[in-house]
Amino acid sequence: MWELTVTRAAAENGTELVTYGIRINATVINDLSPNRQKTEEFVRLLNRLGASEIHALELAEDFLGEIYGGGD
Repeated sequence: MWELTVTRAAAENGTELVTYGIRINATVINDLSPNRQKTEEFVRLLNRLGASEIHALELAEDFLGEIYGGGD
């Protein structure tokens, strides 16, 4: 089952940066997006479709292209 990951880091100005990623078994891809809602939607989609761990990097790449306009 795919899960949401949360990464917190301190910025140079002292503010906290929070980013979200995905995890399934031993495969973890952190820092996909600062947008929790979009990343949660992605996790739900991966689970609903039964997405394979083998394709994690490709799926993450597609997600980034969709939300950040991977323009060709």
